[in-house]
Amino acid sequence: MKINYTFAALLTAVFLFTGCDSKDIDESLIANTKKNTPYVEKFVSRTFKLTTTDGKIIELTSTKEGLDFKDYKGKKAILVDVFATWCPPCIKGIPVLKSLREKYKDDFEIVSVLFEKEEDKPTSEVIEFIEKYGITYPVTVGEENFKLAKDLDDVQRIPELFLFSKDGEFVKKFLGETDLETYEEYVKMAIGKK
Repeated sequence: MKINYTFAALLTAVFLFTGCDSKDIDESLIANTKKNTPYVEKFVSRTFKLTTTDGKIIELTSTKEGLDFKDYKGKKAILVDVFATWCPPCIKGIPVLKSLREKYKDDFEIVSVLFEKEEDKPTSEVIEFIEKYGITYPVTVGEENFKLAKDLDDVQRIPELFLFSKDGEFVKKFLGETDLETYEEYVKMAIGKK
């Protein structure tokens, strides 16, 4: 099929010059950078009261910079470990987390947030899990865990871990298996040691 290029060019010109007739344009639909401002979601601070398996409360408040842990602010950097008992990478990472906590225990704490419903994993079974793997840091259970996970970048995959400095500022997010050396690099930053 032979194309008549002159005819195609003429037809294109007709559409270009007649299609944008200003009389047919609704001016209110045209973006005006001076009138429009970008949509910015307003930050809302939330307070969470996480319950540990031994009944203690860990209270924290979200800020624009990260999380403020009531009992740890200014004292310890915190690594929030969102995990599940059925998750192989979570289980494999427990010795690494225990070693990390032991090495930096004066300036650092881990708070493990169980990402399983109580009807699926009763607290008694979580306590058995803690004993089986020799977990030495707090493990929290209950609905408040899911609210925190939503606030923490809407956790969907586990393990997800979030590191916060002694001042509560977000430092680093870890996803999946992470080695001790990588954790240490960021924990040193979070506690203010080089």
